[in-house]
Amino acid sequence: MTKRLSTLFSFLTLLLLVSVSEATAQSKDLRIDYTVEVASVERQLFHVTADVQNIRQPSLDLSLPTWTPGWYTVENYAKNILRFHVTDPGGKRLPQMMTRKQTWRIETKGLNRIKVEFDYLANVLALNQAKITKDFAFFTGTQLFLGAVGHSSSPSTVRFKAPDGWKVVSALKETSDPMTFTASDYDTLLDSPTEMGHFDLTRFEFRGKPHFIVTTPAGLFSKGKTERLSSILTRIAEAQSAIFDDLPYEKYVYFYFFARAESNAAGALEHNNSFVAFGPPTETVQPEGMMNVSAHEFFHTWNVKRLRPSEMWPYDYSREMETPLLWVSEGFTNYYTNLSLLRAGLINREQFLTTVGGAMTGVESNPARAYISPADASTSTWLGYDTPQPFEISYYTQGQNLGALLDISIIHDTKGAARLDDVMRALYKDFYRRGRGFSTEDMLAVIKRLTRRDYRDFYRRFVWGVEVPPYDEILGYAGYRTEKGQNSSYRVVEAQSPTADQLKVREAWLKSGR
Repeated sequence: MTKRLSTLFSFLTLLLLVSVSEATAQSKDLRIDYTVEVASVERQLFHVTADVQNIRQPSLDLSLPTWTPGWYTVENYAKNILRFHVTDPGGKRLPQMMTRKQTWRIETKGLNRIKVEFDYLANVLALNQAKITKDFAFFTGTQLFLGAVGHSSSPSTVRFKAPDGWKVVSALKETSDPMTFTASDYDTLLDSPTEMGHFDLTRFEFRGKPHFIVTTPAGLFSKGKTERLSSILTRIAEAQSAIFDDLPYEKYVYFYFFARAESNAAGALEHNNSFVAFGPPTETVQPEGMMNVSAHEFFHTWNVKRLRPSEMWPYDYSREMETPLLWVSEGFTNYYTNLSLLRAGLINREQFLTTVGGAMTGVESNPARAYISPADASTSTWLGYDTPQPFEISYYTQGQNLGALLDISIIHDTKGAARLDDVMRALYKDFYRRGRGFSTEDMLAVIKRLTRRDYRDFYRRFVWGVEVPPYDEILGYAGYRTEKGQNSSYRVVEAQSPTADQLKVREAWLKSGR
């Protein structure tokens, strides 16, 4: 063997030893595997077992979330726990001590494995709650999965046990066993809804990835309606994924419940690769009537689930997390809901312009707009996210309104070379893809880079302040103006004799993909 070959052999041997060492270390990292059983349909009880392995610390804190991301209300899920207990590998009960309202400390000195068990009362059907009925069981991970504090990057496996004849569908990753799923980390585990029971399941493909429509109760939504809905959802996915040049999931699950929510957590809620929506419990529901909510929640796949304010990165499930940027997270999502429907050919220009005027009306007809800025409305959402307050204004509507104005302004300032799409795409690539959240200053910097104009005064007046935007001036860039009706209602109408430059801005703003 030559000296050169000998050196190469030694290098490869060292590389192999390092790889084996790293794999061994990973296999010995702390992990928790879970079993979720529908223990009693009559008493509406899940039985949860958490098998905690590879413990290498004298004590371990196990915590349950207090809230569900996207629904900004503290629910204190630990209040639904019954018969919480911990045992060692021999089955001996171990002492436990609560250090916070949702956190248990277990003394683990000399132990590398423990088992935690409890029952969970699942008696509320809602977006951020869990429910067991005679026909199905539903939950999101925030209700059932304890996490080991300091080990959020650990992967896990979840095994389900359900009554005979019940199916399982989950946003978690499938395995060869239809009752066993995996999650790459704790955030993924918590953000993955699961349903067991009787429901209708339809699969369709988009860009080679499976998408599943789950409708409950079984038999209510016909096959013909489901086919129309899958076509609508495909067109929405096509229009929205084009903005970010990315489809950041392996599969997607649409959960539709045709039932009334049993708390204020009604409507719909986004998740990492799924959403859950409640609709009227009637057979008269048509797929076309589900477009808006589907487009809104699907856009959250990028905006909020990945592209997220820095104040909410990473998630802390133990406390409220205030941010002044929900007018972007939700308001821009409202704006792109309608814009993507236009681009998908599901609505026309007149219908889209009606939504623009409607957002203006929603802001300007509310007396609170003179006192509460979009940034402040965002920060204060925890005061009553799903409960009407005596004096409030929606950052959903405020942000939708500002999204349209920013979009037109950026198109105008760049002579059509850039628009709000480019801002969103840049934030997504520069922040989410680099594992961090974005701030208001980051957003301003991106807009300035694209337009060569400082938008700080716009933010000072209309985002942090409560001034009325110059609607006619900005709409005029696209050859439109406002027409006011009763009760501060706004309509967007064509200005007289729009110029060639105005028409170019209009076409750039309202171009359709179909």
